[in-house]
Amino acid sequence: MRFFIILFAFGTLIGCQNKESKDTRPLEGKPTDLTENKRSQSLEEYQNEKWDFSLQYPSSYALLESELPGNSPVINVYPANSNYEPPFAIHEEPDNSYIAILPKGFGVDGPSGKRKNFMDWEPDEPLDIQIDREESKAYLLENGDAWAYFLKLDKQPEQWQKYGGIFVNFKTSEFKVECFDSESGEPKKMSDCDPMGMDEVRYSGKVDKEDKKQLHEILNTIEFGNIQEQDISDVIQVEKPLPNMDVTSPLKIKGKARGYWFFEADAPIAILDKDFNEIAEGYIKADGEWMTKDFVNFQGTIQFDAPNDERGYLLFKRANPSDKKENDQEYRIPVIFPPK
Repeated sequence: MRFFIILFAFGTLIGCQNKESKDTRPLEGKPTDLTENKRSQSLEEYQNEKWDFSLQYPSSYALLESELPGNSPVINVYPANSNYEPPFAIHEEPDNSYIAILPKGFGVDGPSGKRKNFMDWEPDEPLDIQIDREESKAYLLENGDAWAYFLKLDKQPEQWQKYGGIFVNFKTSEFKVECFDSESGEPKKMSDCDPMGMDEVRYSGKVDKEDKKQLHEILNTIEFGNIQEQDISDVIQVEKPLPNMDVTSPLKIKGKARGYWFFEADAPIAILDKDFNEIAEGYIKADGEWMTKDFVNFQGTIQFDAPNDERGYLLFKRANPSDKKENDQEYRIPVIFPPK
């Protein structure tokens, strides 16, 4: 059963109007590099042209595009081994770890309990994403730790609606909700609690520090604006062989590609005939560190039996161990098989 309690109005959560005194500076702290802490994992690249943003996440996480009631789109990032089934919005179990990107918002009341805007509160992990500090909220336990955020962007893409934002739920154990009468200070049953009136809701528990750190690192990869289909030459560049060159077996291959083209430093290749039938397959290997967004040199060798046709193709495939459609990329160059 999903965690759900009496709530404050969503409009109060993110505010209805901008104020002239807003502070939209990035939060202070040393920027984090997700690759530094996840050396043993590949990074998945995700772009959403419709909502004009991109992000990266480790291969141990999953990403789902879905829709909430009221035709509200949501993009969730969450641990692949989660015990819960997405989509996730705002009100979920407290030990559920996830990010919910909500371009149109979600028309329900926000969490009750103690909260502060980012003008008056600083996170304990660096948060580099540009947010409206006055409208963004941290939801707090009684010990002052944040168990959730609602992040209102400083400059939202034009496609986003007024109440759009990002909700982040950190994994919290021993979660407890209590209600207190505002006048007497005495505890009340949650069934009798009225936080919309004068009653006070208090949360307690233990936030998983590693989970919070990981979600912060994913948040820090989010970029907004002018997301367009990427030119393949900005992803992979082949130096040898060049297009329409004569090729013979064994064929030596050289070039460079972005680090995320590889998995465990390898990426598949294939020789195709003129009808795109596969003749042979092999791999290219990255030279040096491949856990990066920068270009990495690669080389490889492939052996094949040349067809009788004069023409064919050398096919480069992006490594995609997760088999996610959004990570499929191919680059094909024409080659010539000399007469036997």
